Amino acid sequence: MNSKTLALSLAIFSCLACSQESSLEKIGNNQPIQVIKGQLNNEAVTYLRYNTEVQPCITLKLDSVDKQKQLCIFTDQQGNIVDVRADVAGVDYLSPVFSESAFTVTLDLFSYYLDCQITLTNKSVKDPVCQFRDMD
Repeated sequence: MNSKTLALSLAIFSCLACSQESSLEKIGNNQPIQVIKGQLNNEAVTYLRYNTEVQPCITLKLDSVDKQKQLCIFTDQQGNIVDVRADVAGVDYLSPVFSESAFTVTLDLFSYYLDCQITLTNKSVKDPVCQFRDMD
């Protein structure tokens, strides 16, 4: 390997190391890209979604008790479990809506959908109850 090639290789690797450090800093300062406030069983609740490439989970926060639950694991009606941090190539959250008794959201897992409902009981966010749906 000649000296020009070696110098070019070192310059490229140095730049890659700098860009990696920069992206790690961004992960630490991850801000929500979507915030929706609503009511469930007369409790003020906030839905937080982040850049799913950095943080694939969503968060529901109970405002009155300053308690939150990060939702990463979703189970369909047949008991199949999907952990959005490890089991899928990507996820998108579609149509998040608060109703009087439940928060609903559809997970687009790029090969199928999970239509999920999340409820509150005794000031606690319950695990999502989801239905598998093929892509139309």
